[in-house]
Amino acid sequence: MPELNPPPRQWPGNGRVIIAFSGGPDSLCLLHRLQAEECTRSRSITCLHIDHGLDDGSRERADEAIRLAQAAGSDCHVMRIEVAPGGSPEASARRARYDAIDAFMQVDDVVLTGHHADDQAETVLMRLLRGAGPSGLRGIPRQRRFGPGWIVRPMLDWTRADIERFLREHELSPVQDPANDSLEIDRNFVGQQLMPIIRRRWAGAGRAILRSGRLCHGAAETLAELAAEDLDRQTIQPTCVRLAGTRHWNPFRLGEMLRHWCHRQELPAPPGRRIEAFIEQLERASADRQPTLAWEDGVIRMWRERLWLQALPESPREWALEWHRGQTLDLPGDIGRLELSGIEHPPSPLQVRSAQPGEVFKPSGHLHHRPVTQLMAEHDIPPWQRECWPRLYLDGCLVGIGDIWHSAELERWLASANARLRWLTSLNKGC
Repeated sequence: MPELNPPPRQWPGNGRVIIAFSGGPDSLCLLHRLQAEECTRSRSITCLHIDHGLDDGSRERADEAIRLAQAAGSDCHVMRIEVAPGGSPEASARRARYDAIDAFMQVDDVVLTGHHADDQAETVLMRLLRGAGPSGLRGIPRQRRFGPGWIVRPMLDWTRADIERFLREHELSPVQDPANDSLEIDRNFVGQQLMPIIRRRWAGAGRAILRSGRLCHGAAETLAELAAEDLDRQTIQPTCVRLAGTRHWNPFRLGEMLRHWCHRQELPAPPGRRIEAFIEQLERASADRQPTLAWEDGVIRMWRERLWLQALPESPREWALEWHRGQTLDLPGDIGRLELSGIEHPPSPLQVRSAQPGEVFKPSGHLHHRPVTQLMAEHDIPPWQRECWPRLYLDGCLVGIGDIWHSAELERWLASANARLRWLTSLNKGC
């Protein structure tokens, strides 16, 4: 039989070892194979069974999973979840399952799944059919960070035949889930219908697909390094990169940099087709246009030959707060907070609010009032962020915008209190 790879001594963390335990062939084989490992005895091993409740037999399967785990000398926790309707049932169940596992984990735990070589080949093939690039075609990673710990897949060198032979030799009877027989599920169709046809024509197809996955893994790692170098060169600030110098790049290279940029900001990358469409807009856009790439987690906009990244949700458009007490004032949404240093409370109540139509302002040292939008444009503030800047009012008069523009009255007010006003925010404050 193949060895576990990575072996238990190389698993990260020092918390519990949690087996994602359906009681099916893969997880049952993993549990019994793991019990033979001496080096796992220094860490507690527990099984976690997720009951999706999608059919009448799910509770019986959960009870059988508990029995199988206990027979192997392990405890088994059952978490019953609800799968959100809409979209792909398979994808919804997978998201709900991983959310439940994340909630069960503690710091430095490692979660083991029974994914094997046939799963890997089927995953690569399914992603190819969906138009994935090198990053997607590298398949299932052996190990990655997950929740407060890690997820490890030590059976990717095992085939389905290896698992079946192990179960026969140890006289083990796994739980049978009827969902595994449904050809309505894409993975089942690929594994039970498509792969057998391919193997009848090309006997070594499974190995060849796995080799392609390994090659794509190497290509994806190399591309990630190059994308990181591109991003470092183009970055002005964490949420702003310059387009200058990228016009001769091919679209794939720019797309990889955008994906890497999102990951660096801890945002899921946009779908590939949206990135491709956005890059086409960038190539055709005139100087006065602002192409936008929006997805459920964020938005990227072009302005003045720069790209700006912002996580969603955006800040509320209309709001107003009274600042009576305390040195800090938390602002709505992702705007940040205002901070006064040197005094305990504002000496006079300040009203802090969002932008108003037709605003004009006379900064300290200026002779005339000017449109606020003009001040911000000259200071290189992106148009979509201008309404987010907090406006400070004293006795009904606009006396400050963020911590950049103050009226003479506000400056005298701060000087008399020996105070300093700061706006702490992730938004761009211009040049």
